[in-house]
Amino acid sequence: MDSTGDFIVRLIEWLNSFDKKALVLAASAVGAGFAMIAGIGPGIGQGFAAGEAAEAVGEKPEEGKQITFTMLLGAAISETSGILALIVALILLFGNPLVGVNGAKMVLAASAIGAGIAMVAGIGPALGQGYAAGKAAEAVGVNPEARKNVTFALLLGGAVAETSTILALVVSLILIFANPLGADEGLWIILAASAIGAGFAMIAGIGPGIGQGVAAGKAVEAIGKRPGHQGMITRVMFLGQAVAQTTGIYALIIALLLMFANPLLGLLK
Repeated sequence: MDSTGDFIVRLIEWLNSFDKKALVLAASAVGAGFAMIAGIGPGIGQGFAAGEAAEAVGEKPEEGKQITFTMLLGAAISETSGILALIVALILLFGNPLVGVNGAKMVLAASAIGAGIAMVAGIGPALGQGYAAGKAAEAVGVNPEARKNVTFALLLGGAVAETSTILALVVSLILIFANPLGADEGLWIILAASAIGAGFAMIAGIGPGIGQGVAAGKAVEAIGKRPGHQGMITRVMFLGQAVAQTTGIYALIIALLLMFANPLLGLLK
């Protein structure tokens, strides 16, 4: 056995030497840390929105209140991914049901880690929503009379862009509260890898989240220039956002297969 393989075997043996509760709690700490990586998205997205709003206020100081309100509204939407990630992290730290679940300890530990990894997907939606918020603030500065139209499109587009985080949250909560993987001790290595793999699959949601946010940003920019065409612009935005979500749906399918109908288990028997 080469040095890498020997290290992996020794690592697994070392982890297996721990008490089940201690191992799950340790993995929960790692999962909570992974979940909060999602905070990258809101930080960048909200900073972009604030920068665009500041620039718009500099050009149209008389519309400062409206521009600021639009920016804050969009920034609040962008914060959603960070809040959902925080909720998962707090569940893992303060109310983790995996500690009391019967099953292979390595699988339960891997599920806690996978649940946290899944929430990394929130980076994308928050970035996209921040971009849309910045473009909305800019549009209000250019055409204050279109503020209601712009705000409506921002809310709709921002809500759709949150889809990837919601899907990641679903996978995360399944791993924490309805874990289908922990029963079979004999197949624990595949089940544990499946739990972590399901979490990693959901990171694909970063792409759709950014793309949908860009679509929303360009839509509010167009509505600010031509509010009379809002209906047509919004329909095109929704169509583009639906197409952009495709790879996020693929990721969800793979995550669900890994958790509920993993074909790899049959190959080992």
